[in-house]
Amino acid sequence: MDFKGRLERARTKMREKGIGLMYLTRGANLWYLTGVKRSGPSLTDHNAYGDYVCGAYIGADEGITLVGPRMGGSRWLSEAEGKPWVEDVVIFDEHRRPKDVLKEVVDTFNVKGKGVSIDDRAWTQTSLLLRDALPGSEMSLASEIVDPMRMIKDDDEVAVMKEIGKITDDVYGSVVAFLEVGVTEVDVAHEVDYQFAKRDVEQNSFVTGVRFSSPDKPRGMTGPRRSERKLEVGDSISFDFGGCYRGYCSDFGRTVFVGEPPDIVVEIHGLVMEAQAAAMERMIDGTITAQDLDTVARSVIEEAGYGENFVHRLGHGIGVTVHEPPFLYIPDDTVLRSGMTFTVEPSILLRGSWSARVEDVVMVTDKGGVPFSNYHKELTIVS
Repeated sequence: MDFKGRLERARTKMREKGIGLMYLTRGANLWYLTGVKRSGPSLTDHNAYGDYVCGAYIGADEGITLVGPRMGGSRWLSEAEGKPWVEDVVIFDEHRRPKDVLKEVVDTFNVKGKGVSIDDRAWTQTSLLLRDALPGSEMSLASEIVDPMRMIKDDDEVAVMKEIGKITDDVYGSVVAFLEVGVTEVDVAHEVDYQFAKRDVEQNSFVTGVRFSSPDKPRGMTGPRRSERKLEVGDSISFDFGGCYRGYCSDFGRTVFVGEPPDIVVEIHGLVMEAQAAAMERMIDGTITAQDLDTVARSVIEEAGYGENFVHRLGHGIGVTVHEPPFLYIPDDTVLRSGMTFTVEPSILLRGSWSARVEDVVMVTDKGGVPFSNYHKELTIVS
């Protein structure tokens, strides 16, 4: 990955905007710009000592300082190794006040009279401390600089996204072989997660979703993403899962039916495939907006009489995070450009009955959408 080039482009934009300092948490934006790996997902607040001043402080002209705590500080030091663009690592002990550490680091940069760009998911404490340390500096969101860069994937990024797409296909093939009457949604979700772990995937992109449904035992789109409900003959199974590999995410969906599918299931599954294909055909550089692409797919489903059963947007941008702009729905009028990558995921949910969905990560090109998953989209039938 061209981290040096990304930093140069970000700094150019910082200078154009009159920004002297960018603060990033140890998350997606920091990884994208510097190669410093993000920390693991925190499903509960850590509230570790001084966590709100930990992160990267990036100067508009030069200098990157990583700040980390004594406990876990070795991980910050190891992430700095082999990255000459990271100039300093400050590890602070519990006897130091975090706000003093922040002030000392900020004072090493030439920020006076210039703005500060802050990671969108930074702690409020961090923003308030930066405001106190740099009175008069205008605060702005780092996404204003980084998001446009992240939207267009380069060749290195595409190669990794194709790789995680292939891994995701392989995971799904193993999970289909695992299916049998009597397993629970939780069993199948754990199998998905296990198969990703076997393939050295860093983590799941999000909580794995597995839903069994039938008119006898309906399962809505709301509620838990997996339950102890057991698989029975006559169930449809909707999958929604993905993995994160070498910093990039996949997001994948397919539909399985247990036993002989009724005509209506065959019909709605055919419609979601048709809707997805229609959208992918229109994913041509410079010819359509994000919200209009949603209309293309939605029209297929609406014209067949199932418009009220397509209850979510067509998809979203994807890359170093699983959900990122642009978004394929109203009111996003971003024009699609070559190198943008999206999930394309139409579905039909028959309320109190079966459902059907298909989802792939698809890249915009000058000839139409190119998927990164190649597992077949046909309705899979298991006995």
